[in-house]
Amino acid sequence: MRLSIIVPVYNVEQWLSRCLNSLFKQGLDESDFEVVVINDGSKDGSLVMAQEFAAIHSNVKVITRENGGLSAARNTGIIVAQGKYVWFVDSDDFIEPNSIKHLLEYAVENKLDVMCFNLQLYFEDGGTKPYLNQSVCNGTVVTGDEFLVAQCMPPAAWAALYRREFLLKNELTFKEGILHEDLEFTPRAYFLAKKISYIDKVVYNYFQREGSIMRSNQNAKRANSLLSVCDSLYEFKKVHVGSGTKAWYVFDKEIAFVFSQSLAFVDVCGKGLLATYKNKPYYPLTVNSLMNKKEVLKIMLMNFSLKLYICVSKFLR
Repeated sequence: MRLSIIVPVYNVEQWLSRCLNSLFKQGLDESDFEVVVINDGSKDGSLVMAQEFAAIHSNVKVITRENGGLSAARNTGIIVAQGKYVWFVDSDDFIEPNSIKHLLEYAVENKLDVMCFNLQLYFEDGGTKPYLNQSVCNGTVVTGDEFLVAQCMPPAAWAALYRREFLLKNELTFKEGILHEDLEFTPRAYFLAKKISYIDKVVYNYFQREGSIMRSNQNAKRANSLLSVCDSLYEFKKVHVGSGTKAWYVFDKEIAFVFSQSLAFVDVCGKGLLATYKNKPYYPLTVNSLMNKKEVLKIMLMNFSLKLYICVSKFLR
């Protein structure tokens, strides 16, 4: 079996059918892929809907677990998957018809660790907006550090196929208990890949809806989650990335970006919380040659005064 599609599910009965149906419109023989639905403690009709699909399609596997969040559900999927490659698909999103077969064949033929592709935003009114990917690696196979320096990929786990043995060998899992887990996962996965490629083809429809986790108003948890991502990337950089290399600079740039995103959810009156930011080993933040003038300005302002940055940051976006 060449592909395991891992679909975490939590209270998405309104959109799950659209997602699952799109997976069976890819021109793949059902013996060549499986759909692993991880029911993460849904309280609506999502589980019944998934079971109905499993009754029709022998390659649909439904696993129910107590609610543990998106990361835990994906990690469960990695463990039980049987495909050579795994693909994480969110249950409210859907896939363009006949879009993944060629990319899967390309990944297998070139023995890739990671196979990346493009996406588009899909809105509730049916409108779409392309993601303007500026990657210079289109159609070429490169190493992970080369890709990390050259690419402009969104930090989204679902925008790539991952060779399962590559994930297991490198102990690449999703950090549990946080939001924005893809920001922590994808830079590590890209960097560690021995062979990675990108094809500029729209495969994935990223559904923009009110009420989704990424559009919810959980300011404290989002701030803490993003700061936790910074911690993880910093520790990974120290262990795995050569000091002074371009990849090192990429991680510094990513840490600064995520750090600034975390501050966007911080109350300027939270003096104790700001002290937490100031005590991080990567603060003051580092400026390097890969950053543009606006990024440098933001870092200089954050290093000068976090409180001032929070007050004026809305004008710097």
